[in-house]
Amino acid sequence: MIQALTSHPAENKVFFRKLWNLAIPVSIQAMMFSLLGLIDIMMVGRLGEAAVAAVGLGNRIFFFNLVLTASLGSGMTVLASQFIGAGDKAGLRRTLGQAVFTSLAVSLPFIAIYMLFPKQILGLASQDLKLLELASSYLLITAPSIICTAIVIPLESALRAANDAKTPTCIGFITILVNVALNYVLIFGELGFPALGVAGSAWGTTLSRLFQTLLLVGYIYFKRTFLLPSLDDIRQALQRPELRRYYQISLPIIFQDGLWAFGTVLYNLIYAGMGVNELAVMSAVSSIEAILMSLFIGFGVGCSIIISQDLGASQFQRAWRQGWLVLTLAAMAALSIGLLMVLFRHDVVSLFGDFNQTTMVIASQVMIASGLALMLRVINFTGIIGLLRSGGDVKATIYINMTGMWGVGLPLAYFAANGWGWPLYLVFICSLGEELTKSILVIGRIISKRWLNNLVQEKPSELVTQD
Repeated sequence: MIQALTSHPAENKVFFRKLWNLAIPVSIQAMMFSLLGLIDIMMVGRLGEAAVAAVGLGNRIFFFNLVLTASLGSGMTVLASQFIGAGDKAGLRRTLGQAVFTSLAVSLPFIAIYMLFPKQILGLASQDLKLLELASSYLLITAPSIICTAIVIPLESALRAANDAKTPTCIGFITILVNVALNYVLIFGELGFPALGVAGSAWGTTLSRLFQTLLLVGYIYFKRTFLLPSLDDIRQALQRPELRRYYQISLPIIFQDGLWAFGTVLYNLIYAGMGVNELAVMSAVSSIEAILMSLFIGFGVGCSIIISQDLGASQFQRAWRQGWLVLTLAAMAALSIGLLMVLFRHDVVSLFGDFNQTTMVIASQVMIASGLALMLRVINFTGIIGLLRSGGDVKATIYINMTGMWGVGLPLAYFAANGWGWPLYLVFICSLGEELTKSILVIGRIISKRWLNNLVQEKPSELVTQD
């Protein structure tokens, strides 16, 4: 294995140049998005634990839909990147049309449910009246913005598949500046606006997402016209063989990611059942985890694009070597960053806002476990998104994710909280059984080489064995 990773220095140099150009913009954008979540927490943290818990709960519901849309974008990225590797830009356009149509069709029913029954949905998490009132207001205002997300994610995926990762990052950066400014003005009532508190955060989020959508659509319309599907592209995209190929990749990913996202909602229901303070802690710690994971998101997505292009060109051995190289380096970096998180946990916890001393102690305990588990999370993300999905090995990733979350993590967390009455940090450690289980299964699947597939040839090449 070491020889496979070190015996191709010229190839690795080209690979890392491409990976760097793709990964850095994606990671920066993901980090900015995650940093925005932390800034939201810090701003509303001045309003107390209930406000933080409300925003965290509302964002978790939005996160469910974000994951559904991102799963469509992930399926699109795999196919679009392989089309680019095969020199077929028309295939990219067809896939983009399929992704936008499907993401809108999936999102609209959820928007209607969230706007018609916000309190009933949130009432499943908590019966605290103040929390319900704040979270319902947040959900009602942000629900329509899911339409924007359903459009933006496929467009960003198409640009990245075409090796343009900088544009989504630049637009995302501008959007975040707009979001922060709107939050500051609307939460605290600056510049003559009323102080809306949690509702102000919701309006800032919704308006900034609309701004991002208009900016991205305008850019593609005027600057990247080769991505715009023609009528002929749309007709071909709707033909049965094209739809079958797209949905064979995307539907299993939607099913997998949807169950995973729903599982994260259930985790939050478990934490909410333990108390408002516990939910506030997990909302805050989750924002820190998101920032740290964003460092690696770009490398996972960039790895997926490059390896998909290699697989589309039937370069199986090169895909195998480069996948292992990224996975190894990502795990080593995550271990180092996780240890730093543990070391400086008290400084990080102090950013959370006006929490009482008991809440701060609980947050510090949870952050120790979170820092030590970062390497497992990165192995799982890079292995699933960067390697297995690049070859369309989605059935295996469904098994891995469902076994880890639904077979191990969720049952352990539920019994730890409701049956054994354990404190929050022990409940959280039980939930991390999911990550340990998945990492073992991910590494085993990668070693099997069953994920090395060309998805865009009529007769995919046979899998190769290791030299």
